[in-house]
Amino acid sequence: MRGIDMTKLLLVRHGETMFNRERRLQGCRDVPLSDLGIRQADACADYIASFSHGRITAVYSSPLSRAYVTAGTIGKAIGIDVVTDDRLKEIDVGALEGMTWDEVQSAYADFMAEHRADPIGTRYPGGESVVDVSARARYLANTFVRHHGNETIVVVGHAIVLKALICHVLNLDVANHLRLTVGNASLSIASVSRVDGGVHGRILRLNDRHFLEALRIDEPPKEVLRE
Repeated sequence: MRGIDMTKLLLVRHGETMFNRERRLQGCRDVPLSDLGIRQADACADYIASFSHGRITAVYSSPLSRAYVTAGTIGKAIGIDVVTDDRLKEIDVGALEGMTWDEVQSAYADFMAEHRADPIGTRYPGGESVVDVSARARYLANTFVRHHGNETIVVVGHAIVLKALICHVLNLDVANHLRLTVGNASLSIASVSRVDGGVHGRILRLNDRHFLEALRIDEPPKEVLRE
């Protein structure tokens, strides 16, 4: 009897950007890695290379440079080219790109009231809602498992899309993403299989950043992890 194909996902959030440090919403704006972010990407890549031993078969990334450069650093360390997928982009925050939450509160008070009441379903002005991102994450999870059975792949993206992907793997409502943290250059590992036409899995590691300790960084405030 044929066993169930398991796919191992190495989920990596991009390294730090200056927008992260300044607590600004990034969304789909192409903000580059900071100097610290580049060092974080190097450390993450070195760590993944230390245990990959040729088992990783693919590296997927958001096309936004903060993720793509992080992914490229990992790909170079393990000898695999990066494949980009627009569905791995961060939530589109529309008109709020580049703003701090204090600035959003001042300029978009009505939106903030709606967002506090329904942080999952409320769409950013000119952008997406978390529900929209969850639909992308569901498609990604199914695609990865369908094409990479019994393989290990690296997936480099952004906070909201990675947390939505984790929720989908665990068959949790995406509202639970608010309870999760994935810091800059963190590694989370999921083991996923196809079940009854969908996916089901477990999280083997969440928000692992021990390999960044030598950089002596401080974890960004929780609100920074939104994007």
